[in-house]
Amino acid sequence: MDSGEVVTRARRELANRFDAGLWNGARSSWNRRWEPKWDRITVTGAIASVPLGFLDAERAALAAATAPEAVPAVLGRAATVLDGRVRWFGYDTVQLDDPPDYVRDPFTGRRWPDVHGKLLDYRRAAAGDPKWIWELNRCQDLPLLCLAWHLSGERRFAVAARDRMVHWLRTSRPGRGIAWSNGFEAGIRGTSFALTFDALRGSGLIEPDEAPLVLRGLWQHARWALRDHSFGSSANNHLIGEATGLVAIGLLAPELADSETWVARGLAWLETEAERQILPDGAGAEQAYAYHLFVCDLIALVAALLEARGRALPPMMRAALVRSADALTLQVRPGEPDPAYGDSDDGRAFVLDGDETRETRAVAATLACAVGHRGAATLAGRADLPASLLFGSAGLARFEADDTPVPADGVLPDAGLVVLRRNGVRMLFDVGPLGYLGIAAHGHADGLTVAVSDGMNELIADPGTGTYFGDRELRHTARSTGAHATVTVDSGDQALYGGPFLWLQQSRATLRHVDLHAGYAVGETDAWHRLSDPVSHRRAVVVLSTGVVLVYDRLDARRSHRYAQSWPLHPSLDLRERSPSVFEASADGRSALLAAFAGSNAVVRHARDGWWSRKLEQIEPAYTLRVELEQAGRADLLALLIPTRGNGTYPDPAVRLSTDGRASVATFAGEGDWHVRFDLDDPVTPVQVNRGGA
Repeated sequence: MDSGEVVTRARRELANRFDAGLWNGARSSWNRRWEPKWDRITVTGAIASVPLGFLDAERAALAAATAPEAVPAVLGRAATVLDGRVRWFGYDTVQLDDPPDYVRDPFTGRRWPDVHGKLLDYRRAAAGDPKWIWELNRCQDLPLLCLAWHLSGERRFAVAARDRMVHWLRTSRPGRGIAWSNGFEAGIRGTSFALTFDALRGSGLIEPDEAPLVLRGLWQHARWALRDHSFGSSANNHLIGEATGLVAIGLLAPELADSETWVARGLAWLETEAERQILPDGAGAEQAYAYHLFVCDLIALVAALLEARGRALPPMMRAALVRSADALTLQVRPGEPDPAYGDSDDGRAFVLDGDETRETRAVAATLACAVGHRGAATLAGRADLPASLLFGSAGLARFEADDTPVPADGVLPDAGLVVLRRNGVRMLFDVGPLGYLGIAAHGHADGLTVAVSDGMNELIADPGTGTYFGDRELRHTARSTGAHATVTVDSGDQALYGGPFLWLQQSRATLRHVDLHAGYAVGETDAWHRLSDPVSHRRAVVVLSTGVVLVYDRLDARRSHRYAQSWPLHPSLDLRERSPSVFEASADGRSALLAAFAGSNAVVRHARDGWWSRKLEQIEPAYTLRVELEQAGRADLLALLIPTRGNGTYPDPAVRLSTDGRASVATFAGEGDWHVRFDLDDPVTPVQVNRGGA
């Protein structure tokens, strides 16, 4: 955080305290700041009588015809919303009041205090998990209710959407309480209200006194998103959410005098942030896969609204969506699981389906309809209900139009990710930066991490996020080096931990060599150079034609250090020891993975002391294999990972590792004799693979 950012934050703090003081001691002055006059609300004096966006009966009918199997799930989810039953993250289902109490935590029974939102210490508040109450206050169930109304013709859904929107706006003052703790929440909620208000146009459900109320609320949300927009070291996906809110309100509420100003400001932010936060190789700059999906959805939502209003998508935003589709379809192919590196909070840009979470295939369908991309269309399989709703018949035509080739292997050089596939096995190798901007809020200290899957079966897995606010110790553990499939030195982290969303000192992994045709890559990390006795760590990964994965680590130092090579397994896997250096993992009684290890004086330990997080605040126990070694000078470790695909009689590979002082040679048996030579100082051929001979 530089001095300019410190000054700006101090000025904002003073402004927030001034705003809070007006509320407490000069309410009439506060009202003049937050209660717009009618001439700021309407330009024409009349309210548009037909929907301006995509959430109308005609588009809903097209979406239902495109994906009829998705309609029951939407209606079912809408019915649970009407019943007041909600479930977010890993928490239990709760029953809300009617109308919902938007400041009460159902798990603690406590209410969030009525104080200025920017002066609320939500990370240490006793009321509950702020993520949960934020999710409630995003009101993303309201556009879903409008969609259910269009799909079913049942006005009860539309009536409920209107009633909840009006109730929220009548009971919440701008800037007060947990719902207004940042501009991002205002941007996401403002988008929900704009979509809902627009969908109800011409329905006769909006009473004469309610339209000005909603327009006033939209004005207040846009003003808060502008007033409290993210900047400096925190200008990550939050700024894109705030910009999306401005554009959505501006396009869907043209009755507001400032609407064109908001659209212009929001699009300017989005063009800039699309370049910054979606890297030149198409990956997300935050080094968090789920947040890349989230950002893609936000930009695609803006693209859909622009198209509905007859406006062009700015070229920089379109290019960002195209290269995002390139990156996503390199990382995931049909029949493979989504990657899980970095943070994930299960957040949604919009909720227009009955799915519990938003996965790559759904985002790919949206991208294919937005910009036309054969790889994304192939991954999606077909245009789903949300994609066809957002982009209509024009989007469906684009879905079928493009013929972009999709490579099997590849490198995302800016994100630092190598993707290798052989015989149905996918290996991801992290050779990139820790995260985005100075605090790297959503990055994990996982340089040189490996993730291995066999089809949809995850074998060596990234454990996920675990928690944001529920358990501070778990939050640290989830982001730590030891939780990932890489190497720790002296039980430390690759970066200096500063807090739940802060790294004080970052590390970086880099790609030294890659040969996609031969199926290997070599990387190194500078993480341990900061030690008083610096340690150099280089790692080579090889994926053989049979799908067998070799991982070789070379660590160099002067004095003695404790090294631990960690292998977190997916929680579906059980583990048994075949020998002190060979272990077999199985799923539902069927052999899935054989892991063998070699390294002088190394000891392999295993325990069910790991964990895995499918979603935020949900933890499952899992096995972890650790290869431990304490040694001075150079240390060499080898892991051999063999997907066995139900073959419980697969023989022990008898892996050996020998070193001549410079190069190391791994030999093992498994569908033939293999010899792999590692010379990580060789700039031309650091890895040589020979099958059947030395």
